[in-house]
Amino acid sequence: MKINTLDRPVRLPARIAEALKQEIGEGRLQPGDRLPTEQYLAENFGVSRNVVREAIAQLRSSGIVQSRQGVGTVVSHGDVDRPFHLDIDANGDPQQFQHVYELRMGIEMQAAALAAQRGDATQFAAIARTLDRMQEAEKWEAEGVDLDIEFHLAVATASGNPLIADAINFLTGKMRETIVATRERSGEVIGEVKRLTIDEHAAICAAIIGRDPEAARRAVAAHITKAAHRLGYELSRDGDNGDQ
Repeated sequence: MKINTLDRPVRLPARIAEALKQEIGEGRLQPGDRLPTEQYLAENFGVSRNVVREAIAQLRSSGIVQSRQGVGTVVSHGDVDRPFHLDIDANGDPQQFQHVYELRMGIEMQAAALAAQRGDATQFAAIARTLDRMQEAEKWEAEGVDLDIEFHLAVATASGNPLIADAINFLTGKMRETIVATRERSGEVIGEVKRLTIDEHAAICAAIIGRDPEAARRAVAAHITKAAHRLGYELSRDGDNGDQ
């Protein structure tokens, strides 16, 4: 099948989700049909696979598609139960990014702690490899965004809890917005932000690979607190935030 291409917009995942909804609405994708592979969709739309995953996560959260064991992602039938949904697209709400950071704090601290306890050598290697690629990325404002998200998804996968992985996948659209906003706001000091960001991710990686759940929780808390601060948001401090 050939899916219509689209111009490169500011909010790629949402636009790709809309394009796929149109394919479904116009009958080119029927209930029960399996979606094309992430690789095919990424090549078709000219985007990264991370962006495709974000678009599919949006469709899944709306009940338009669903995952089937051993099959993949398929178009839902009309009688499918609508899954739990969070409205995190409240455009114009000045606090929406803070709300996302606060939600991420609890989920990602737990994800990192579980990853330190349950992760295997292959999953640890995926986390470390993504960190290495972040350090080597030349186009930090573009490639670095994808790798940042890929790192957090790798940690979520290593947690061994598929619901945590799904939750982080669902949040990646807003995560992308906050990361891009930080890059844009940094201006001439982007190099310093890159160094700080990599250092924070390195601390998370080291704690997970060192199988230290509490250190992993503290490292995530420090990273999210500092990331929020770089956009002008102050998260509430508690015992889990270490020296923040």
